[in-house]
Amino acid sequence: MESSAQLSFKMSKSKGNTIDFSSRHRYQEIISRLDSIPPLATAAQAVLGVLARDPRDIMELEHTIRYDPSLTSQLLKVANCAAYAPRAPIDTVHRAIVYLGFSEVCNISLGLSVLGMFRNSAKSLGVKLQDFWTHSVATAMIARILAEELEEEEPEIYFTAGLLHDLGRLALNHCFPKEWQEIVSLAGEQGLPLIRAERLRLGLSHSLVGAWLVKTWKLPKVYVRAIATHHLPVGHKKACRVGALIQLADHLSHDAGMGLLSPPGIKKTSILAYLGLSPRMVEDMEEQLHDMEEVAESIAEMLLLMK
Repeated sequence: MESSAQLSFKMSKSKGNTIDFSSRHRYQEIISRLDSIPPLATAAQAVLGVLARDPRDIMELEHTIRYDPSLTSQLLKVANCAAYAPRAPIDTVHRAIVYLGFSEVCNISLGLSVLGMFRNSAKSLGVKLQDFWTHSVATAMIARILAEELEEEEPEIYFTAGLLHDLGRLALNHCFPKEWQEIVSLAGEQGLPLIRAERLRLGLSHSLVGAWLVKTWKLPKVYVRAIATHHLPVGHKKACRVGALIQLADHLSHDAGMGLLSPPGIKKTSILAYLGLSPRMVEDMEEQLHDMEEVAESIAEMLLLMK
């Protein structure tokens, strides 16, 4: 694990209103601000550890969650929401795991933990927090469907990667609140994708910051790769399959009206060929995204109601 001092950012030269990140002092300021982000909650780390060791060990997962009263309470509230439509109240962690599934409980727990860390600063995100989480959940759901269509061994990895793909934006807002508000304003006024405004204003993107953060949290490398590369063209030397799939899921989420401001441009035909997906399959799925929106909104709303 590399230290923060060893973290390498792509610095931008000072031009117009762009901050000069080339100076050593400014570089140190970036590192200092990012280091202020707290570590991932112990319970979330433990849940991910269980998932990595044995994604079928219900007893260990139950044991891990139920000894965190706050996480247990929040998980049960989400499990009983309309999106999951349980026929009878789910009143124990064990029942939640059996009803929702092992991986779904892991992902909900992770989402709750991440949201809890940024809850206060996220109130000033500049876009509706409901929209942010609807987009994240929708991207996660689409990514899982695509992974299943491609017969990937662990589709839930793609769900988690989709859920976390915009994590860097929460971190940027937390660490650079003034600059982030300027980014949102710039994107809104000029109709720019947020990632373009990020690079113009800060000289770095949410994908880089998000990847750094999950690496600092010692999450599996697949999530670092997915977040770092989910805006790279598939012809880029660092492009990878999981990043390309998340990029497509992100694009489809935007196309279905569940995005944030102007969507980033992608070469859809190239991505489909890279992944081995047929245009017809994606078109069929796009027709079903309206129904998915209601579920994503419901889950996002429940996440936001957690205290």
